[in-house]
Amino acid sequence: MTVAPEPAEGIEKWIVVDIERILRLPERLRRLWPRELLPHTGDGSTGPASAKDTGPGPAGGGIAGDLAADEPSQRELDVLTAWVAGFAAELNRVHARVTVVVSSGTETVHLALCLGGDSGQAVLALQGEGFETFSGHQLLRRIDSGRIGPVVERLAGLIEHDCVLTLSWAGREAATGLEFLHRRDGRWYRPVIERRGGAVTVETETAAGEPAVRMLVAAVLTRALKTGSRR
Repeated sequence: MTVAPEPAEGIEKWIVVDIERILRLPERLRRLWPRELLPHTGDGSTGPASAKDTGPGPAGGGIAGDLAADEPSQRELDVLTAWVAGFAAELNRVHARVTVVVSSGTETVHLALCLGGDSGQAVLALQGEGFETFSGHQLLRRIDSGRIGPVVERLAGLIEHDCVLTLSWAGREAATGLEFLHRRDGRWYRPVIERRGGAVTVETETAAGEPAVRMLVAAVLTRALKTGSRR
């Protein structure tokens, strides 16, 4: 298997997979993939992208460069494809689903987590300014729940500008949650959200301190894993 290059701390343990390989999984496996991380065709549906849509591969070539020219029928099942198939098969056997998006408007980190007990699967997409070498690729890893906080913290550090971190989760019996953090001039703030009638507004922001990301992730994981996952 091919691991990612090291554009920044916290990326070196991820496996880089081109989206074309994911889309060539059998339908029973592909439909388990987080829908928000599948590429979309012009009509809004998900489907195989053309080779020109995958963009350049990560530095060092990785596994991406030679796949676009091959038809699915011409390729034998290799070790990485088998790993990705097994990874996909595990995505639906979870207790909680958590999505983390950190965006400055010009650069975005999108992390989907499918968690079961003490372990889970993580699917990462990097988009925008500074992440051009990862265009058309996703990064995968299995992850222990105790490592998620530090990983999210390091991923947020890849965003150089002021940004917003959005963390959402879904559990059994329609249990859901949504949390925000705002980083401004290198400091994290937590918005105070107020509901007035049918409107929701952000009134103020309070300083959240340096460990804000880890603390928020820990709190959300506790709630999400306690309720379990809806099917």
